[in-house]
Amino acid sequence: MRWSNVDLDAGVIRINETRVTVAGKPVASSPKTEEGRRSVPLDGALVAILRTHKARQASEKLAAVGGAYEDGDYLLADELGRPVHPETFSGWFQEKLDSAKLPRIRLHDTRHTAGSLMLASGVPVKVVSDLLGHSSPTITLSIYAHVLPGMAGEAGAALSASLLG
Repeated sequence: MRWSNVDLDAGVIRINETRVTVAGKPVASSPKTEEGRRSVPLDGALVAILRTHKARQASEKLAAVGGAYEDGDYLLADELGRPVHPETFSGWFQEKLDSAKLPRIRLHDTRHTAGSLMLASGVPVKVVSDLLGHSSPTITLSIYAHVLPGMAGEAGAALSASLLG
């Protein structure tokens, strides 16, 4: 992710490129589908965190000696502006799971958790599909169908409450 894809004033981040690992090396890539290119809203707390992070990066850039800072516009970079290797996050995530004595899961599985939590919280399937960059709500439903059965009773109760007061 690059800062040029983040609009902190509007509170939105545009997903239009990815970094993947190919043969151990990070490579710039495009999202798999056109729907993968999307804008994701940022809440106020995350915007504040990102503003602080951006200011810290600006300080690191100023502190770098003799042009050592490599300004590639990356959100996640080391103190010299070099982008963090994508697999670094997976390693960090596994360390956190291990230290918390939690079962091992892939970092990518947190995406599944986010989708499940949004659906369980009543976020419409179309909205979840758009946020996750799925090509259609059908994809979202096929992946997250296990979340929906318990929601049918809640939906019925909500409908009754709406109709019957």
